[in-house]
Amino acid sequence: MKTGISLTTILAAVLSLAVPAMAGPQLTFDKNVFDFHSVVQGKTVSHSFTFRNTGDAPATITRVSSSCGCTVANVSDKVIPPGKSGAIKAAFDSSDFYGPVSKDVFVYLGDQQKPAYILSMKGLVVEELVITPRQINLGSVKAGVRKEVTVVMENKGNKTVKITSLKTELPQTTISSGKKTLKPGEKTSIKITVIPRTDNRFVNGYLTISTNSQGKVEKTVPIFGVLAK
Repeated sequence: MKTGISLTTILAAVLSLAVPAMAGPQLTFDKNVFDFHSVVQGKTVSHSFTFRNTGDAPATITRVSSSCGCTVANVSDKVIPPGKSGAIKAAFDSSDFYGPVSKDVFVYLGDQQKPAYILSMKGLVVEELVITPRQINLGSVKAGVRKEVTVVMENKGNKTVKITSLKTELPQTTISSGKKTLKPGEKTSIKITVIPRTDNRFVNGYLTISTNSQGKVEKTVPIFGVLAK
């Protein structure tokens, strides 16, 4: 005699009793990735990652961290009841970056050791003033002997930029430049002359170029070398 109950139905009933339904908080973000497309170096990009607790228990956000110190993140509310919304606010400082970048924000729930969610900010940092080379290696230098090196700065932006100052903390160093005003596409040469002192073991410092750029107003170029015996 047929009972009208299939084997599939019986197995489904057994499994539903054996495996309890998942319960707890669940944050559903509108978007996990924010593409800011492009930004001029020196500008800060801000964004709010909005979410809703679609779970059946309050979500307690215990910590929000980032992949580097250049990104700051904070949360609107630390405890989000079921059905309620919130936001993770993130800000990325582009001052020390150029080219394609991707920065992550990690969201921790309760006492979890691993992040429950990873949010990302990505895009292109456009460097308005490009310096070549990016660092100056003097190599082996002799005390009292003049060493001259040159760097080139190019305006790759769309506005005229003026050099307002050139300085370094290195002793017995002089700096001079060609053009002080650069139109878009123009370049200038900056000459650094170093005469190491006898009490120097190393030559170590920075060339600081200050400008009226709308983006990053100061550019620094590391300078290093070793005093020959």
